[in-house]
Amino acid sequence: MPRPHLFFEGVLLMELVCDADGDAAPRLNDSVFTPAQARDHHARLIREVVRMLCAGVVHGDLSEFNILLAEDGPVIIDLPQAVDAAGNNHARRMLLRDVENLRNFFGQTAPELLQTDFGAEIWALYERGALQPDTALSGRFQRQHKTVDLRGVLREIDDARAEDAARRLRMAQAR
Repeated sequence: MPRPHLFFEGVLLMELVCDADGDAAPRLNDSVFTPAQARDHHARLIREVVRMLCAGVVHGDLSEFNILLAEDGPVIIDLPQAVDAAGNNHARRMLLRDVENLRNFFGQTAPELLQTDFGAEIWALYERGALQPDTALSGRFQRQHKTVDLRGVLREIDDARAEDAARRLRMAQAR
């Protein structure tokens, strides 16, 4: 990511991201790739998405329009809409969309990427507390379809209500 230089009245001034010629780096959507380059850039960006999520951040609007192609590879920009992964009810959906956008863009050049499901794999690891910046990913995810124990859930709710009622009664008696 570009280094920030100044933040003043809601405006963030960042370093200029340059291409190999020292010019302003183009957006991904303005670039052409070989299949090998597409796979490499996709892998690097998936790794960045994982690093961000491990830091508790979901970009929320990641696409070929918010990534520059610098001399040393892709650089994610435009972070004002980034959200707290644990504190935003839409973080999962946003992460899945971010990763799907990457898959669809790079899949135009490397069609095998269209068969991957990194987003669901990443989020499942995150939910279990098993996601690390260097976690090996396969791009495959097997959704588990388990029957919900509705009686057990309702029993837990009833127990919580009873516990809360008992606590309130103790508090009222203590007054």
